[in-house]
Amino acid sequence: MKLTKFALFGMIALAGCVGEEEGKQEQTGQLELNLIGSAASGNTYRLRDGIVMVQGPQDTIFFNTEDDPNRFRLSAAVPPGGYYTFLQEGWRLERLNLDSSIEPVEAQLLSPNPVWFDVFANQNTTVALRFRVGADDVVLDQGSFDIVIEVEEEQRPAESVLCTDDSECGSGETCCLAGFMGTCTSLGPGETCPLPDLTVSADEAQLSLSIGHEAFPADSCAIVEGCVGGAGDRRLMRFSTETPNVGEADMILGDPTLVEGFEFSSCHGHYHFEGYARYELLDGTGAVVATGHKQAFCLLDSSPVGIPGSPTTPRYHCGFQGIQRGWSDIYGAGLDCQWVDITGVVPGDYDLRITINADRTLPESDYGNNTIEVPVTIPEDVPTVPGDPLATCSSPVGGEGRDCGWSIAPGHEGVACTPGAPITVGCGCPAGTCGGDPMLRVCDGASGCAALEALASVDDACGYCPQASFVCPESGVYTVLVASFDPFSSFTCDVAASAP
Repeated sequence: MKLTKFALFGMIALAGCVGEEEGKQEQTGQLELNLIGSAASGNTYRLRDGIVMVQGPQDTIFFNTEDDPNRFRLSAAVPPGGYYTFLQEGWRLERLNLDSSIEPVEAQLLSPNPVWFDVFANQNTTVALRFRVGADDVVLDQGSFDIVIEVEEEQRPAESVLCTDDSECGSGETCCLAGFMGTCTSLGPGETCPLPDLTVSADEAQLSLSIGHEAFPADSCAIVEGCVGGAGDRRLMRFSTETPNVGEADMILGDPTLVEGFEFSSCHGHYHFEGYARYELLDGTGAVVATGHKQAFCLLDSSPVGIPGSPTTPRYHCGFQGIQRGWSDIYGAGLDCQWVDITGVVPGDYDLRITINADRTLPESDYGNNTIEVPVTIPEDVPTVPGDPLATCSSPVGGEGRDCGWSIAPGHEGVACTPGAPITVGCGCPAGTCGGDPMLRVCDGASGCAALEALASVDDACGYCPQASFVCPESGVYTVLVASFDPFSSFTCDVAASAP
């Protein structure tokens, strides 16, 4: 998720900012999270183990207070629009005592969860999360984001026991698997375990469909993972995939680092669930002329689907994955591998077939509603001219192959080197201390370059932090470009270079 789905970490005050480009205004709001505050009594508190989801008009953003435990504030830029934020289960508060000791405290979340709000450009939007603990009243008021801690001692309700087999449950209980994991359940005579039921939204696929060209260097993760047919210029059909769970149970996958069923991608630096979705382009005879597949690196509660009696707040996230009953996971068209490579496909009318859980890896109550087909028309292919990599992007298409939304890394424009010498550039490796989801591109000479002209291009290496190795060109000069995977999200990437 590309947690751009994403995957960015921290949460939430909003202040608008406006920039100008070619006479047009590009507007964003600022999300901020202050993690520490003091009470009138002098006690200081900190929010820990907090994962906050922010759902907006373009992306789902996740903030994690433990992404950098030494930071006291986290932020990200977002476009104006309607949003909601949700504090995931598992958060806690701790008191920081004068003797430097840390004391955990019992706390209760008082504010609505989720909280709905609008972001306006050039304005402050305050979103308050309210907690109750002990006898202290604390305001975390850095920026315009407040976390208020009020008085009351109350235990949080017990959560359902998760399991992978019956041996992990109590006497008389059954482990009702509903994914890679399940819940311990007491079943009556003749009762069976409730199951999830995944479906696919044809409307979401149809409305989001677009066709365009993108460039891929030979070492692109999209090539390594089989998402495109080869390096260079490729013609792609992009679309979004929404998969509602309309069953009677949550689809529970769990922590990808601990649960069997996920595979680690050394290229992207995170875990994938292989085979979640299959994409096929069919001609008029029903023959498959092109294929694609979804690398499901983060299945989560993206949006409620309006089923009566279903939960009203999201629960699952990239760190503990799943889809609640009555919720859907949405993979936006701008994400990596969210396409079918139609390079060389002749123009004409086709059907796009999307199949979820095709191998029936995940248990469901009904596999008959896992496939949809939507009509598509492939027009004549008009050759495209590479764009300016330093220009502002006009669409949310992500990925290292795009030629917009890049900037020159400070101090890395026209860097002199010895021709033929090996060089490594990156930000945060091996510690992985970059912020957001940055990408990196190396160009020959003292200016930016298109994807096909790059000496090296990389998305992920140390988690979300990129690192690339290349050979100094004959010109003896190179330039490093940086960008966010999602062209409308913020990031940090302090580039450094070294010889291997």
